[in-house]
Amino acid sequence: MKTKLLYLTLTIALMASAGGTYGQTLSLSSELKELIMLSVDKDYKIADQKTDKEIALTQQKALRSAYLPKVELGGKYLYAYSSINSDFDEITGFESLAKLSEFMQNPAFPVLFPTLAKLSSEITGLQQLLVQQGILLPTVTDKIAGTMYGNYFGLDASVKMLLYSGGQVPNANKAIGQKVLASEAMSDKYTTDVIAEVISCYDQVALLNQSKKVLDESATRLESEKKYAYSALNNGFATSFDTLKIAVAEANLRAKQSEYESRKTLLHQKLAQLTGKPVAFFDNLNPELQPLLYSGTGSDISKRAELQALTASVEARKYMVKAAKSCYMPKVQAVASARYDDLFAADADLTDPLPVEAKVNNIGLGPTFIVGVGFKWDVFDRPNGSLKVRQAELEVKKAENAKNEASELLQLNQTKSITSYVSSNTQVQFKEKQLQAARMALNLAEKSYNDGMINITERLAAETEMQNSQLEYLQAVYAQRQAAIQCYQATGDLTLSNIR
Repeated sequence: MKTKLLYLTLTIALMASAGGTYGQTLSLSSELKELIMLSVDKDYKIADQKTDKEIALTQQKALRSAYLPKVELGGKYLYAYSSINSDFDEITGFESLAKLSEFMQNPAFPVLFPTLAKLSSEITGLQQLLVQQGILLPTVTDKIAGTMYGNYFGLDASVKMLLYSGGQVPNANKAIGQKVLASEAMSDKYTTDVIAEVISCYDQVALLNQSKKVLDESATRLESEKKYAYSALNNGFATSFDTLKIAVAEANLRAKQSEYESRKTLLHQKLAQLTGKPVAFFDNLNPELQPLLYSGTGSDISKRAELQALTASVEARKYMVKAAKSCYMPKVQAVASARYDDLFAADADLTDPLPVEAKVNNIGLGPTFIVGVGFKWDVFDRPNGSLKVRQAELEVKKAENAKNEASELLQLNQTKSITSYVSSNTQVQFKEKQLQAARMALNLAEKSYNDGMINITERLAAETEMQNSQLEYLQAVYAQRQAAIQCYQATGDLTLSNIR
């Protein structure tokens, strides 16, 4: 054990000098790697990030389609019926006709215009003849009255294509591209969390398994001491109090064994939830708990997924600022359309101002073709212009603050992780020496007790110290492994690609 720990310390010192040069890899058992892959495939947060990425890619495709021609086809059939009933208060513009009629009644009119006078007399005679026959000439009234109805059918088709968006579409497309990168980075972040959680559960199973072995060894020694104590009691070399002490030690041991079994069951349930495997699958799990090396003390936080996601978020908001500023630019669009209109089976029946009836069998208009280019330029639109630009700029500032804060916290977390890792290595060394001392004390106590130099209380105290030292050493190794994993996690090296 001492040789192994010395090798660990020397290896850490040698690899730390080259920690910033090569990518850090983590050597794990094939069994653990399989559990990690199963957990990553099952994790809901990772699945959600993949879905968010697909949504963003779909939005990107929809945005790019803004430049594709849009074809619209429409048609309508209408039947309309309307009654007309209007009364005019006064009609002007015919005053000259009235004056002309008065002039024609003047006695001087036949002398000045004999031909017109003869014609007017003939018209007057015609009117009298029509009246005698029951035919009245229509008179113009000051009303409009009647009914109108008809059928209408129309078709129209149009093609529109955006030629220039003022920069809005390209910048929005780039913003969504950064959103895709942020989703990928967050997926990596959740993958790292899953890897760390699975390793922690796996190491806890190893801790419990090896702790169980320690407790079983203690139980074996206690059973031997129990037989020895009962034999001594029968021969008068021990008292019932001595056997009671052994019974108390056995009860304490059984309590610890029960506690570890409960924790093991809970861990199996947790691994089943993470991986999707049945609980019974983990009954035969028997990992070993060994110190874990970390050689990347010279690495930085630049590969942290959270930092990459925040960087992408800042870039996305910068593109949104550019997209908002595009409101000041004109938008250009090409348009082509065709239209056909048809009025049929229509009728207009007027009783005033003149009795008139007009029937329309068919009036067709078109097809009419229109082709052209148009533009729209919002010269002044404050709510959608400068205010949106200002809001987008504030969003950039907010995102940059979040990135800077995260960078500081991640840097602090890396420093904490490295110091914890160094401290955990020292703690392992200390617990190993403490274990060696406890083992020597137990051997000495066993010999002394057998020689009658110490009582059962001192013998059991040495046994308890040995048991506690073994458990504390295993706990120190577990803590050292978790500290190493946190170091990998702090620099963004805890990824699937770095596991071998």
